[in-house]
Amino acid sequence: MSTAHAATAGGYLGASTSISADDVPALYEGARFYAPAVGDAYKSPLTSWLTGLLDRNGPVSLRRPEAMPPNTRCVALCVVGSGSALADLPPAGDEFQLAVQRIERLQGAPFGAVYPLAAATVSALVPVVAAAQLGVPLLDADGMGRTYALIHHTAMYLAGLSPTPLVAHGPTGESVLIDVQIGPRADRLLRANVDTLGGWAALAAYPTTAEVLRRAALPGTVSRLLNVGRLLLERPTPDVLVARLAAITGCSRIGRGRIVELEHLSRPNDVTIPGHPSSLVLEESGGQRRQLRLELRSEIVAVFADGRLVAAVPDLLCLFDVSRGEVASLDSLEPGDLIDVLVTPAEAVWYSAEGMAMVGLGSHGIGLDHPRRR
Repeated sequence: MSTAHAATAGGYLGASTSISADDVPALYEGARFYAPAVGDAYKSPLTSWLTGLLDRNGPVSLRRPEAMPPNTRCVALCVVGSGSALADLPPAGDEFQLAVQRIERLQGAPFGAVYPLAAATVSALVPVVAAAQLGVPLLDADGMGRTYALIHHTAMYLAGLSPTPLVAHGPTGESVLIDVQIGPRADRLLRANVDTLGGWAALAAYPTTAEVLRRAALPGTVSRLLNVGRLLLERPTPDVLVARLAAITGCSRIGRGRIVELEHLSRPNDVTIPGHPSSLVLEESGGQRRQLRLELRSEIVAVFADGRLVAAVPDLLCLFDVSRGEVASLDSLEPGDLIDVLVTPAEAVWYSAEGMAMVGLGSHGIGLDHPRRR
């Protein structure tokens, strides 16, 4: 893999120019860091599939949107639905390619590049699959810079770009085409169909051009995944890890402590974003010996230290298992685990008034101002 080792205006180090089979482990680990709530049930089948595909077809070219001809047609890809359904009913292999090709038939023109809707979790890997199958470049950009719950929670939507027409292609071979005027409506219609399609689906959405993505997408996010993943694979000590992550992502440690209370997903939730409220309490070891309380939904949405809000979405809040030396998913936690609570700033667009209204604490039913707003 070729890399240009330089800091860029996008705020990341080491702009990659291709993704090969050797890069798959780093891509996966970086994708896990940016979606820490998700377990790794899909790791073995998906990474093996992608590695084999890149071995056969060769590396996928990774390009910034500004390096593409302005009129290049581009489409975003991700997985929607249940991770457990994806593990139980793995891809046949052509779902993402077929989703792209259905929009091509609808619009009467081919796509010259694909890009991740969210450069995180499994949705960071499947665009590489599609790029390899279609023989087109993968763009080093995405719409979220991490993962959010709904498909209109993107920088492209904030910039005025519609997610539709979109296609969801399921593992049973069936697909659904959605074309609406309002982004949130597209998400509701999509979720209503995913279970019928098999519990998960390959999503192709946000068809546009490279020229539009130059201003609307978040640059450098795929390269950042690779850099973070390589660092995690080296398994440095937790202190070294945080220091090196800080150079790549701006990550810092809120505190380290042992889990003393873990509420299961039992409380009712009436807000629009999927996820059942729960909480996690740690007793800080060393430092100020504070009590850290984490509010959980489909991700960690807030951290309180002795009752004071110290970090919250859209910050990326991540747990690192000190004993195991790896990122901890929410379903892997047990009382007594020694955990580092890490916070990584999101892209600047998410701290705007529009971004905060879309993905901030209020969207999770918590009526508090973000610490940056105080």
